Amino acid sequence: MNALQIIESAMRVTNALASGETPTAAEQQDALSILNLMLDAWSADRLMVFTITISEFPLIVGQQTYALGTGGDFDIPRPARLDRAGIVSLNNPSQPLELPLEMLTTDQWAAVPVKNITSALPQKLYNDGAFPFMNLSFWCVPTQTVNVRLYYWTLLQQFADLTTDYEFPPGYFEAIKYNLAVRLAAENIGTLISPAVAALAIASIMRIKTINLPELDLRVDAALSAKGRHYNWRSDTYQ
Repeated sequence: MNALQIIESAMRVTNALASGETPTAAEQQDALSILNLMLDAWSADRLMVFTITISEFPLIVGQQTYALGTGGDFDIPRPARLDRAGIVSLNNPSQPLELPLEMLTTDQWAAVPVKNITSALPQKLYNDGAFPFMNLSFWCVPTQTVNVRLYYWTLLQQFADLTTDYEFPPGYFEAIKYNLAVRLAAENIGTLISPAVAALAIASIMRIKTINLPELDLRVDAALSAKGRHYNWRSDTYQ
């Protein structure tokens, strides 16, 4: 489906268009801008992100900080959030070993007294969350060739133009259509929406968020558990 089809459908929902009518060129461009703003906002909502992207990058011996973003050291579009990271040891290339990195807060990074200590494998990672590049600083600074594996929120595809076809996972096109209609009405591109349209917009969003909800581990503190392990409520076992 392309952006123009979605825009026309959303404008018919708001009674701004009758069947067979086409929005003006100005209305098309305004609606396209609103459509992409909506998708950009959804990319910053974990429950609207349908998957976590995993990418791997080499670290340079002796280099501590790397810029993550388009044109940076890690040349990918800057994600809304970096979830986790791991160091990949290449001592055995046929079976690379991934070791989780501890993600430091700003206070924890500030509390590191000597930041340029070197070691074979980094143990911690500080992400400053800057824009347009996230700056990722590793502690310790690696003295051998290793990779870093990053787990980050996948950006939702935006529409580059009105006519290129795009695909989304199940449920997204309905959510895009009815929530775009709500936004078009808010921008006065069309008439007021009906309660039924508002209900469909909310229901379609909730359906997506239900699908995208991450599964959480239910854990019991070791001090409260006789076995000192994690309890799996699904299988009624300790792990």
